[in-house]
Amino acid sequence: MSKDAGFTLLEILVAITLTSLLLTSIYGVFSTTSAAKEQVEKQGAALHLGRVLIARLDRELLGLALDTQIPHQALRGGQNSLGEPYLELLTNSSGGPQSGLRQVHYRLGPDPDNRMTLWRAEKGLNSSEANAEERLAQGLDKLTFSFFDGQNWREDWDSLINGRPVLVRAELTLADTEGMPPLVGTFDLP
Repeated sequence: MSKDAGFTLLEILVAITLTSLLLTSIYGVFSTTSAAKEQVEKQGAALHLGRVLIARLDRELLGLALDTQIPHQALRGGQNSLGEPYLELLTNSSGGPQSGLRQVHYRLGPDPDNRMTLWRAEKGLNSSEANAEERLAQGLDKLTFSFFDGQNWREDWDSLINGRPVLVRAELTLADTEGMPPLVGTFDLP
């Protein structure tokens, strides 16, 4: 009687089945890990954007010109006639190449593709140049500004009427941070 070395058909089918189950499990683990990694990277990029925007607002608010000798609007904010949140300020810390006092305007509104965009415009205090808006950031779902008068938080402010607020708060809800609380920056004015 001769012995043939080799595997039977049943053994080969069992081995192929076990190998496919193992490879399917490994693929599922890698697929889930890849999706989680992508979500974490999106959230990280969104949070970085939020921190950069909060830092920029902080820098410009620290340079706020609330001198009563200047007959210009130093700080105004709330919602415009379109219901868009906005903040206008007179600052000497705009970060632009020009020095001196600058009028800076922020607003959250749609771009031509209807995506929510943070717009920023800047011009010199006594400049006749056009106040052209530039796209500062996308990926914001919501932006609100609040102003603390020493007793209450208010949703709108006009420094010509109300004087100087004690604090200004910006609250950002970012697009890729579902389930996370909004980023909040509270700024103590100079």
